[in-house]
Amino acid sequence: MSPISKVSPSAETASARAAVLPVALALFLGACNDGPSGRVLEHRIERLQAEIELQTKRADAALTAAEAATSQLKQRLEEAERKGQEALDQSSAMASGQDERFERLEKAISSALRMKEDSEGMAYLDTENPGHRTVQTEHGTFLVRLESIEPNPNGGGFLARLNFGNPAGLTIQEFILKGDFGQPPPPLKPGESYGEYSARLDEWQKTQTPFEESILTELEPNAWTSAVLPLKAPSKEALKLIRFAMIVRRAHLINQEGKGEYSQIIAGGSGANLVKSDYGPFLFNVQRREPEGSGLRIYAMVGNPFGFAVNESRLRGQFGPAPPKKMETESPVLFAERMRAWSEQMRDFEATITETIAPLSWSQVSFLMPAGSPEEVVYIRCMMNVDNITLPRGGGASGSSTGSPGAGSGGFGGTLAP
Repeated sequence: MSPISKVSPSAETASARAAVLPVALALFLGACNDGPSGRVLEHRIERLQAEIELQTKRADAALTAAEAATSQLKQRLEEAERKGQEALDQSSAMASGQDERFERLEKAISSALRMKEDSEGMAYLDTENPGHRTVQTEHGTFLVRLESIEPNPNGGGFLARLNFGNPAGLTIQEFILKGDFGQPPPPLKPGESYGEYSARLDEWQKTQTPFEESILTELEPNAWTSAVLPLKAPSKEALKLIRFAMIVRRAHLINQEGKGEYSQIIAGGSGANLVKSDYGPFLFNVQRREPEGSGLRIYAMVGNPFGFAVNESRLRGQFGPAPPKKMETESPVLFAERMRAWSEQMRDFEATITETIAPLSWSQVSFLMPAGSPEEVVYIRCMMNVDNITLPRGGGASGSSTGSPGAGSGGFGGTLAP
């Protein structure tokens, strides 16, 4: 019988041969007779089986070692991937940190610019640091100082009494104060970065209480004028700092033809109203209002306390419905809102009076207003421009005169009586 070739150490080949060999041996042994040669063959087969088992064990050990090496390699790959991800995360965190630092820097610069603009455009009134402040508007710079803070007997809260200095040559008829009140801003700590201080300023800003009030007190040109600002503060301690911007809603210039000022006429009133002019005040009493075409004809009695006749004159100003009256239980905020709505209904006008106003007597005159109904012309704020007058003959002498009573640029025609 030819010797059997050496078994391959491969685990798969050894397993296949181990499964086929017992069957072949059984067939071979069944064909052989009992005897010495049969025992030798059986012994050789046993040795061959032992060798096959040894090779199988070696193959299993090699396979186990290969699996262990593969697992170790996999762990090393996973560790390398983990370290790579950690390095990537650290890089991303560093980049994100740089972005946050740049963002904080941009916010700090923006906050500094905003504070600079606010400090220029707003008035900061500190109760512990008296003195006047400046506030900028589209009509120029005004002065303001805080005089006192008193409890508001009507509606609760407090009344901040302010004094406004108007260095401009125009009268401010209505303006809005818009801002907030509360505690003063926190000071900058030693060694504190501007970004940290900006963050603290943002937190402080959230504690301030906003307000917006319409003020109808007229600010005369080149003079100081007192005004009252109502504030809904829980206590006087909450008013350590009051800051606001000033928004001018209505203003008018001094008359170019003289030093006349605006006066008020209430249509349908029982008494007469004084209307200022270049020559002094005249008395006006509105008698009736009648529609005429697309307008409204106003009939009035004018009292002339002067010794000259007015041949031609003009009224210039604004008109509107009756102004609201403050009710006893009404809060200042609600009344200010109603006054604001009323002021928005005021309309500009200029009307000519062609009738002669006799000296030292009452005269009936009329003028046309651009209104559709009498309810639209109840409150008239105006001034009177005298364009032509007649002086009486005095002492047999006569003469003529041209020019205005002041140093105004607008002239008038003077006519002597025969």
